[in-house]
Amino acid sequence: MRRPGVFLLLTLLLTGFSAAAQPPQEAPAPFARANVVLVRTTARPDSVLQTLRQYLTARGFLPDSMDAGRGLLTTTVVVPARTLAEQMKISARRMPDGWRLTALYTIEGPLNSATGFAAQYLGLESAPNKIAFRTLEEIARAVPRGTLRYSRSKVRFGAFTKLEDALRMPW
Repeated sequence: MRRPGVFLLLTLLLTGFSAAAQPPQEAPAPFARANVVLVRTTARPDSVLQTLRQYLTARGFLPDSMDAGRGLLTTTVVVPARTLAEQMKISARRMPDGWRLTALYTIEGPLNSATGFAAQYLGLESAPNKIAFRTLEEIARAVPRGTLRYSRSKVRFGAFTKLEDALRMPW
């Protein structure tokens, strides 16, 4: 009598594990909790990096690193921040089929401390995480000849992670 219940439980567990092991899905439009913007383009990688750097600098972002060999561009965060651009760390990475853009935004606390959160498509348009995601989306549109897709990546930091640690973690 108990075997069918155990069998059903094992089936559900195995199905859940196999679904978790699958790569994240891409979508043509933002979906709830999306936190990655993928850009497919035929533009040369060095052209994409230069365009993104100019675009970000013109909008008040502070460049942190640019590595043409690895296809990487990041911005830096300032605490205390005066503008949204100073609150966000943008990461653009070249992938085999295009570019992967992610963002971290900070919320400041007492004594010049801050906490980092992943920009994601969640909540009202006025929510900080969605404002940061929309900013990331705007930056992705600056990529020449780019087509946007959306995905979700596991974020390895949360509200209790020190900002310094969150800034170092890839996602």
